[in-house]
Amino acid sequence: MTTTAVGIDLGTTFSAIAYVNRHGVPEILPNAEGDRITPSVVLFEDEDVIVGNYAKQAAVVYPEQVVQFIKRRMGESDYNFVYRGQSYGPEELSSFILAKLKHDAELRLGHRVDQAVITVPAYFTDIQRRATLKAGELAGLRVLKLINEPTAAAFAYGLNNLGQDARLLVFDLGGGTFDVTIVDLIGNQINVIATSGDHHLGGKDWDDRVIQFAADAFIEKHGLDPLEDLASAHDLRQKAVSAKISLTRRPKVNIFHDYQSKVLRLAVTREQFETLTADLLDRCRRLTEDVLQESKGTRDDIDIVLLAGGSTRMPMTRAMLVDMFGQKPATDINPDEAVALGAALTAAIEAADLAGEVSPVDIHTHDVTSHSLGMVVYRDERLHNSKIISRNTRIPAERTRDDYATTHDGQTTVDLWLVQGESEDPLQSTVLGHFEFYGIPPRSAGESRLSITYRYNSNGIVEVEAMDLATGQILPHRLAGGNVTLEDLAYNRAPMLVALVMDCSGSMYGDNIEGAKVAAKSFVEHTLALPNRQVAVVAFPGGVKSTPTSDKLRLHRAIDELTPIGSTPMSEGLKHGRDLLRPRAGVQRVFVVMTDGHPDDPDATLAEIHRLRTSGARVITIGVGDQVHQDFLEGMASRSEDYHFCSESLELEGTFINLATELAGE
Repeated sequence: MTTTAVGIDLGTTFSAIAYVNRHGVPEILPNAEGDRITPSVVLFEDEDVIVGNYAKQAAVVYPEQVVQFIKRRMGESDYNFVYRGQSYGPEELSSFILAKLKHDAELRLGHRVDQAVITVPAYFTDIQRRATLKAGELAGLRVLKLINEPTAAAFAYGLNNLGQDARLLVFDLGGGTFDVTIVDLIGNQINVIATSGDHHLGGKDWDDRVIQFAADAFIEKHGLDPLEDLASAHDLRQKAVSAKISLTRRPKVNIFHDYQSKVLRLAVTREQFETLTADLLDRCRRLTEDVLQESKGTRDDIDIVLLAGGSTRMPMTRAMLVDMFGQKPATDINPDEAVALGAALTAAIEAADLAGEVSPVDIHTHDVTSHSLGMVVYRDERLHNSKIISRNTRIPAERTRDDYATTHDGQTTVDLWLVQGESEDPLQSTVLGHFEFYGIPPRSAGESRLSITYRYNSNGIVEVEAMDLATGQILPHRLAGGNVTLEDLAYNRAPMLVALVMDCSGSMYGDNIEGAKVAAKSFVEHTLALPNRQVAVVAFPGGVKSTPTSDKLRLHRAIDELTPIGSTPMSEGLKHGRDLLRPRAGVQRVFVVMTDGHPDDPDATLAEIHRLRTSGARVITIGVGDQVHQDFLEGMASRSEDYHFCSESLELEGTFINLATELAGE
């Protein structure tokens, strides 16, 4: 073969790469410097991007040019590192690390490497998994699969213990993330039973406690904060990490730090270190207890405790596990290398399958979802996370619901919000996106029935698919446009466009038009009291007086310009309003029509009303006085309660204020 599929452990603090040799045994591939693991640190130096030990050491000298712990930023669209005017997101920064591993592996193997399996924390969300896939692609790799880190570690262990049926607890505490997973080894099957974790809990957090402890001591002694200077902070971090590592073997270490010609010599005992970080270890314990509960098992059911991640070398970690399970953790595999070795085995299997060749390894893994997948529904006057695929369901997995129906005539799109998480409150979950399905044939309200399939693929990535049940056609979908957030919906900040379509026929002359102006101004004041609201003013006859705006002064001037003249061309006013308020995903459109009579063009008016309602707009009608055809106006309204009648213009202001208050609750 001229290419090799590799397994990559893309870590927060260190990364590793491995492959399966011709004997079917996974091996770590040392980097160009001869090290078996590579610091996940990126240095920008002039025109060069450097990854690894040199970059890590340079952090003290060139702190503004170094990026560390980028794995914790994966999936954060608002994070960027800027160097010489060039902006780099988490995916691109991670791709530099992957490219370094790929390049060094090619040097070792003597041929190109373009296929890889990349590991991710089991608790990574869909967004973070997609970001990891993109990083691999940017590095020139075809990512055959993403595999959860604890599953990879169990795979590596399982290869060495084939035929030993056992239940494992994989305790994976890395530099920046923590996963705990229960796995059954049965014959050549590796079945993940349950997983839990925290992708913001890892060795870095233990380092940070030592750093702050030393900084506080420096402040107490010298009145200076060594963390205020970036170079000093990087230097202190390296010393804190070194102290933490030394404390795994020694009961006491000294930290020496100088800043602004002031020197600190600080003795740190293992007991102090463990006291400083006791709450972090307790978080690990609680998550471990959670996963035991999820598995519906007890501590006695665990046959083997398997360690992964360099932070499991801390004595406090191992002591806690002995206390919990009454046994010493297995030491068969180097914790720093277990994940990469398991990834290499997966890569060999995937590559063989892709090439139609016999797999070099006869082991099969079955993973589970780490987060529940849900859709956002509105119930009991608030948003809820309606779970569709539960956490710890075996993947790939899919669920289909066929109880969706259109809600208005001519509706051609349907949208939904997807979230990942366990909370009933969707705001406490990870929002995957606002999806819009389109291409539904226009039918009467309720006639279009849809089935929507929700799926976790083998990478733990979410897929969603909708079908028109009448035709069997799969509907295309896209991320909905606009800047509407779930918080906007929950806190009533969703954008709303309102068109005030006002009757300015001759019959409105005198007190009628003056009363209408006062009512319209009150409506504007109350409507614009909430954010993300805009109002337009349209007269019939007279046309557009104001395009949509939140400028109260501008709207007041437009309302003052309302002048009674001519007849009642209501369809013209509605058409002007429709042109102003085009449909946009996530934006509510409301048309408030006020009249004291009957339109000159009833058929054209009803045609315009049909266009508005079939595009999802809400139509509210207000009739004033004895000349109003109430049945006609009530038929125009979207629903019976959207028609309002005032026997005289004096009631208008109260009606408009009540209407604005009602819209504030939309």
